[in-house]
Amino acid sequence: MLRKTLYHGYERLLTDEVKKHGVPRHIAVIMDGNRRYADRVRIMRYYGHIYGARTTEQFLEWCWELGIRQTTIYAFSTENFSRSRPERAKIFEIITKKLDELADDPRTHERRMRVSAIGEVHLLPTYLQDAIMRVEDATQSYDGIHLNIAVAYGGQREILDAVQDMARKVREGKLRTDEIDESVISRHLYTNGVADSDVDLIIRTGGDIRTSNFLPWQANGSECAAYFCAPFWPEFRKIDFLRAIRVYQMREHEQKQSALTRTANMLAACGSAELDDVIGLFRGAVRYGLLCRSR
Repeated sequence: MLRKTLYHGYERLLTDEVKKHGVPRHIAVIMDGNRRYADRVRIMRYYGHIYGARTTEQFLEWCWELGIRQTTIYAFSTENFSRSRPERAKIFEIITKKLDELADDPRTHERRMRVSAIGEVHLLPTYLQDAIMRVEDATQSYDGIHLNIAVAYGGQREILDAVQDMARKVREGKLRTDEIDESVISRHLYTNGVADSDVDLIIRTGGDIRTSNFLPWQANGSECAAYFCAPFWPEFRKIDFLRAIRVYQMREHEQKQSALTRTANMLAACGSAELDDVIGLFRGAVRYGLLCRSR
């Protein structure tokens, strides 16, 4: 009882601290550790994925409570196709069930949550493709919050497909090479028209410190924060989530301080700068620091 009381007290404290500052607009999460959790507690791996799905539901609630506008979850990577046929079938069964629940859940419609899948969906079983189509059709007109489900997804493959698509358009005369820039590349990614912003924060559970080919363009382009933690995904708690948000906020604060320090050093080197110019530049830096990436 004491442990439970202390936990809830710490959770409230973290929540209050986090709410005082800006939250990320777009969070991406690598839900790692379902199988290792099942092995550790000596249950069938199938149940590890079920418990992980429950954590995902809680995670979406936490995002809603904090006003996170967009979430991308890594449900099934292209590398996961190397797993055994029975395990793949169980995972696809769970994803199908959860997608149908999302399509019917009143909260989905009350919150106007748009659900989209990104990845090589055509590689998935027909019944799972149908479930994706049902939830996308049911939520396609919503603009409240966004849930992107990366399934049969690989970041390198996404970029390769984008390059091939642009090369085809160049050959057909529909695109000039000198027109290709960051925005053009972004428009040819799986996330075009689905994810409306770069990733601000990546969370990975399970103890590994890597991003596993997940949204390399969207994350690296925005220099997003990353939070790696030891708990397996079924064990991921709200305080872990809040700690991740706090890491993002601390990084944002450090970036603003760094920008001000660089500005001060630059002005110090300009001995002939007028006082009014100095004040104007500092005000601009502060304004930029407060607005940049807070979105």
